Amino acid sequence: MDKQVDMKRVQELVADLREPRQAHYFTDLLLCAGLGWPAFAFAVLPGAAPARVAAFVVAVLLLYRTLGFIHEIFHQQGMKAFRHVWHAVSGVPLLIPFLLYLPIHQGHHNKLTYGTPEDGEYDQFHGRAGAASAKLFALNLALPLALWVRFAILTPLSVVLPPIREKMIPEFVHMALRMPYRAPAIKESARAEAMAVEWWCCAWGWAMVAFGALAGWQWLAAWALLVIAIATLNTLRALGGTHLYVEEAQGRDARGQLLDSLNVDSNSPLTVLLCPVGLRFHALHHVAPYLPYHALPTAHRRLMAQLPAGSEYHQVTVRSLGEGIGRLRQATAVRAAAGKA
Repeated sequence: MDKQVDMKRVQELVADLREPRQAHYFTDLLLCAGLGWPAFAFAVLPGAAPARVAAFVVAVLLLYRTLGFIHEIFHQQGMKAFRHVWHAVSGVPLLIPFLLYLPIHQGHHNKLTYGTPEDGEYDQFHGRAGAASAKLFALNLALPLALWVRFAILTPLSVVLPPIREKMIPEFVHMALRMPYRAPAIKESARAEAMAVEWWCCAWGWAMVAFGALAGWQWLAAWALLVIAIATLNTLRALGGTHLYVEEAQGRDARGQLLDSLNVDSNSPLTVLLCPVGLRFHALHHVAPYLPYHALPTAHRRLMAQLPAGSEYHQVTVRSLGEGIGRLRQATAVRAAAGKA
C-alpha cells in the first residue's frame, strides 16, 4: 500500500473547511482576554497567597491562548477587524505585536527557505537538542526587558538615529527561534499599520513605568513574570509539537514540511492548554495552512480516517508532547551520528 501522502487528495478532503468563522474567533479571544486580565490583576492585588497564585496561573494560561492567535492572524489576514482587536487586548499589552512575527513567518512557509538558515523559525538542533532547548528557555528570562527596550527605547531613538531602524531593530527582538538572526523587512503594504502599532507599544511601555511608579513596582514585576511564563509554555510547545529541527541546505515543499512536522493527537487537558488555537496540528497546518484553527480537529479526523492506514500523515502524528520531544531528540541524534560516520 502506498504510504506517500497525495496532496491533491488531502486538499479535496478539507476543501469545505477553509472559511473562517469570525464570530468564533472574536468570542474565543474576548472571553480569554476578558477573564485573563482580571485574573492577572487579582493575582497582583493584596490577598491570600494561594488564591493569588491560582489567579496568576489562570491568567498565564488564558493570555497564552490569546497570544496564540498571532499565528492565525498571519494566515487569515483578511480579518482586519479581528487583528485590531487582538492588538488591543493581547499584542500591545504583552508587547508582542504582529510586526514581530509577520516577516519571520513569511519565510517559514516559503518552500525555498523552509528549514534552511534563512528560516527564522527554524534552528539546527543537530546533536545538541539539550543545549539548544536550554538556550531557548534561558532567552525567555530576558524577554520582558528586551521587549520593553525594543519599543520604549529603540522606537523613539530610531526617529533621530536611522541606523537603529536599519540595523539594530531587525537584529534585536523578533519572534525568531534562531539566534542570531536578522529579520526581513516588513512588506510595504503592511508598514503603515506596523508603525502605528509600534508607537502604541512604545506608549504602553512607558505607561507601565508610570503605573509602576504610582501603584507599585510589583505590577511591572508581575507583568515580566507573565511574559516569561507565556514564553516558556510556547517553548515547550515548540519542542514537542512542531518540527524535528533538522536543517537542510535546500527548502522543502509541502510534503517535505509535512514529514518534518508533527501532529499531537491528544485531547488531554495538558495538550489542549499547551497547544491552543489549533497549534497541536502543526503537520496538518503545513499541508493546508489556509485552514482556520476551529476546522483543524475535523480536518485531522477526516485525514486519519480516509488516508491509507500507515500513511506518511499517520506517521507524523504522535500521542503526546512528550512523544514529540522524543521524536525531536531521536531525529537530531540520528543526523548527528550520520555526520560523524
